[in-house]
Amino acid sequence: MTYTRSGVRWIARIGYAARGLVYVTVGVLAINAALEFEQARDVRGAMQEISTHSGGQIALIGLAVGLAAYSVWRLVQTTLDVDEHGWKPGGLVVRIGLLVSAIMHASLAFACVEIAMRLSDSNSKPVQSAVARTLDWPFGPTLVVIGGVIIAGAGIAHIHKGWSGGFRRWFDAPAAAMRWIDPVSRVGLIARGLLFVGIGAFVINAALTLDASEARGIEGVMLWVQEQSYGRLLLGALGLGVLAFGAYSLIEAWVRRVGLGRAV
Repeated sequence: MTYTRSGVRWIARIGYAARGLVYVTVGVLAINAALEFEQARDVRGAMQEISTHSGGQIALIGLAVGLAAYSVWRLVQTTLDVDEHGWKPGGLVVRIGLLVSAIMHASLAFACVEIAMRLSDSNSKPVQSAVARTLDWPFGPTLVVIGGVIIAGAGIAHIHKGWSGGFRRWFDAPAAAMRWIDPVSRVGLIARGLLFVGIGAFVINAALTLDASEARGIEGVMLWVQEQSYGRLLLGALGLGVLAFGAYSLIEAWVRRVGLGRAV
């Protein structure tokens, strides 16, 4: 049992670190896009950027392992309820969100391998592709609306977690460290929440218009922000927020309380 607990802790911490590195890269690219009049890029764009550098393929394989570890940790949180969310409606919503996160990060791990092996590129639009396929199903538009509501709901949960400081109860860090961890975490969670709310809104709009091209992922939301009045300033601010979320994830890798409770 000791080995199981230790292994799960390492899986979780490696996963948080991998997620942090991905979002730090996305944030840096967004800030660079705001400063250099370039196009903002999403997570897959960040992976593509990593692949262009010396040792990039090896780095991507490492990220794939880390993201797969994070997916496994999310599955542990979902199935074993190690954070004790319970079976009440609110707890079930959180656990469903954790399951969706597990699937999403498993997909990102697979994308890392595809890009590293030159089997894919950053021009694919997975959100649009998923919406287009779902719209063709029976009750497809309804399912897409539900998906959009879930994504937006996850965003609202992030914003609430950042605004209320709900993350603090999971952190084992000295008070002096929390003085700077707290604001970084709040900004990062709220920024990612705003991104998710935007993605959810565009997905819902795609369902209502029956036009999959209206759906947008992270890159699409950032491009929409970039196109607004004062778009460069807004994109730069959003990029800083995404960078803060990456830092928050790296902090989680170090100080988050990780355990199996009474699960094993």
